[in-house]
Amino acid sequence: MSDAIDKLLKQGEPGALRLGDVQRHRLQQLARRHCGTAVWDGSGLVEAPDMTVIVLNSATAPRVETLIRSLHENSIVIVPFGENPAFDFLKSKLHGYGSIGSQGTMAPHHIWWGGVKPLSVPTGLYRREDTLFVSSFERRFPIDERAAQLATALERLGLNRVIEGATTDITATASGVSKIGFIIRQWERANRPIFWIAPDANVCQHPLLPQSLGCDFAIHKKRSGAIDAGAVFFHQTEPARALLDIWYRLSRDYPDLPEAFLLDQAWTLVSSQRQIETAWLPDSYWQSGDLQTGDRATVIQCDRHTEPQIPDEYLALRIQHARRFGRHQAPEAHLIMQGPVQTRGPITVLIRDVLAGNARSVSGAIEAAAQAFATDPGGFSQMEVVLCAWDNDVDSVMQIEDDSWVLVTDPSERLQPHAFSKLGDSKLGSARPIYSAATAQNSASIFRLADPSLGVRLKRSGKYHESFLKRPPWPTHSE
Repeated sequence: MSDAIDKLLKQGEPGALRLGDVQRHRLQQLARRHCGTAVWDGSGLVEAPDMTVIVLNSATAPRVETLIRSLHENSIVIVPFGENPAFDFLKSKLHGYGSIGSQGTMAPHHIWWGGVKPLSVPTGLYRREDTLFVSSFERRFPIDERAAQLATALERLGLNRVIEGATTDITATASGVSKIGFIIRQWERANRPIFWIAPDANVCQHPLLPQSLGCDFAIHKKRSGAIDAGAVFFHQTEPARALLDIWYRLSRDYPDLPEAFLLDQAWTLVSSQRQIETAWLPDSYWQSGDLQTGDRATVIQCDRHTEPQIPDEYLALRIQHARRFGRHQAPEAHLIMQGPVQTRGPITVLIRDVLAGNARSVSGAIEAAAQAFATDPGGFSQMEVVLCAWDNDVDSVMQIEDDSWVLVTDPSERLQPHAFSKLGDSKLGSARPIYSAATAQNSASIFRLADPSLGVRLKRSGKYHESFLKRPPWPTHSE
């Protein structure tokens, strides 16, 4: 690796990235797979072949286009601050390869990487028996032969498999819970990675990619950002098991919602608290169409043509329909930390106007919030960090109907080490705002300004002009 990359990864070095052990190991491994490394400065070309390109700051659309056109097809682009929507345009021009979630103060960011061509299997030797392929189906009349066709395809490819039919009729409500329970049982028994494939799909080639990458979780994501739960890979790791458990619990609690949406929500929760590595499978791993025809590159093919719709009664919850470029969206929290003592409720640190500051400023605000909560959570049970690019993002956070508090900050401000304990005074139970922006900054007990020039430019709106707010109470039906 180059000296520039060494400095970025070396803890304690000025300008070094704050990465967790899992993130650091994967970034080093990715860099070693390529011939050279470069830190893109926001302008210029990267024309050398097979490069690892680190992008630390966003750039204008023309400069991003210039970078993309200059990249060799075997080069990869790594975004260490992948949670920041400022990088969405860059990501939209690349094929997403993978991401690693955040975990507390040691790993407060999401790493994302991708390239100009679809993800492919790295060179190496891999054993077919190292992954178990599983599927389950409902026994019903007339007999559906598609599960038998899937078993035949897996047998033809020499792949280990477990395909089971339910012994009793599965209602629409319980089908998701039954499926996930089946996957969990196979995961526990197999002691090896599990690759679930829907029984109405056909396997055209050996789906080797997730196994070769060594990721915790792999799934296909459509161009819209929505995921499909028809082909899902779970490694034998703790983050993968946590994802399965949360997916199961959500499916049990919200049986009317599509399983793919609930898996997306489970991923949101896990990736905001664990360094789970996700591989975003290319389009060839989930092609819809006639099972008898298809592109020669197709790995898994399914004859589904329609997508389940989210019931209208859930739309009022402002739930997200699609994952955007492998990152969380407001009002989702990209980082969640638990407090050791739960004498008070949860608090949300809302970083607004993240597109106004550079990525380093935003990352500094995130790191300061994580460090302050780790130093002294002030009795709050949980802290969530939400990035908001636009006013409607702020509105989405503020309108969530729960009892948590919201601390509004921006890329120019840094939470002081004991900020949360300063907030935890006798006035905490008040429904009125406690600290105004001016009070907080003048006292320096809550914030310090890291970038005064940026702070002057960021005017708080009239609707949310205070720094510390309690979400407004929602009216009851009798009012």
